[in-house]
Parts: sequence; C-alpha cells; structure tokens
Amino acid sequence: MRRFKKWGDNLNKKEQIAQLRERYEYKNFKTNEPVLDIGGGGGFFLESQGIKEATIIDFTKNKNPKFKYISADITKELPKLKEKFKTIFITEVLEHLKNPLYLLAQVYDFLGEEGVCYISIPYTEIGPEHHHVCRWKKNEILDQTRKLGFDSKIIMSRRRFRGLGFWLPNSWLVLALRTRAKNTNKKNLQAYNGDEELV
Repeated sequence: MRRFKKWGDNLNKKEQIAQLRERYEYKNFKTNEPVLDIGGGGGFFLESQGIKEATIIDFTKNKNPKFKYISADITKELPKLKEKFKTIFITEVLEHLKNPLYLLAQVYDFLGEEGVCYISIPYTEIGPEHHHVCRWKKNEILDQTRKLGFDSKIIMSRRRFRGLGFWLPNSWLVLALRTRAKNTNKKNLQAYNGDEELV
C-alpha cells in the first residue's frame, strides 16, 4: 500500500494534486454548478477533481487564478451570499475548527434545491502535531449533521489498515449532506454560535 506523504513534507502543487486524486480515487463526486469550496485554499482539491469553475471561501494568500475567491474567516460568521450552490465541498477542514457545527449550520442555507455538500474528515489524534481539535466516529457525525437538518449519508470510508483493525474507528470518512424540508435553521445558528469546543 502506498504511504501518503504528509502535507508538511513540502509537497509541490503537482504532488499535492496527485495525492488528493489518489486519496479520493474510490469516490467519483457528482458535481453540478455552481460549485462552492469552503476552506479550499489554493484550489488543489478542485483541480484534482477536474472542476473548472468554482467559488472558494478562504483567507488564503495563495489564490488560484482559475477560481473566484471570497475572502472570509470560516471560523466566524460567513458572508451573506445571494447565490445558492448545487455542490459544496468542505474537505479536510472541519477537524481544524473548534466549532465546526456553526460552519455547517450556515452551509445549510447555502445549498440550493437538490444540492449536495460533501465533507471529508479524518479520525486522528488531537493535538498540535496534527493541528486537529475535533474528531468523529461514524455515528457521531451522522447524528450531529442530522440534528442540523441534513439528510446525511456516508459515501466513503477507509480503515487505517486494510482488512485489519476492524474494531478501530474508520480513519477516513466522506459524507454527502442534503437539505431536508424547510426547517428553522436559525435556531441551529444560535445554538452553535459560541465558543463551545466539540470533540
């Protein structure tokens, strides 16, 4: 099995895109425009999926000229957007946030009719070495996203060791989130708009 290099191994752009393409090779994401990537940085994930047009919400200075950017701090209230999106990606972001549910509660209102939000989360140790402050098991992330009003489904999972360690939590999860019938999402924003840490 090929060992993925860590982002800290000073990968260049081409190597990062290749790694992302291999990491998600088992999942062919169904995308429809318009596309939004939250915390998408330099747009490497979008490029790895062959996406040509998208909007990225991020504070990054390394902007990719192929995509449109909205400069914003995703740990706080996001800008009000008139546009609704058919596809939203939040990949390898939530585990870095102290209050990830507040971000997801806002994302609910960004999804257009029949839109889908794809989130990917690893299950790793929490601490400075990983820069991660949250982690979830399958039932935990499903329960929390459904409480926000999403119709949540796990579409990809991977164990740390293939065929082994079946008693351990999945090391990688990808979920597809869809909105259900109109709900009172404002109460979710109020409930999760705080400094509460979630582990």
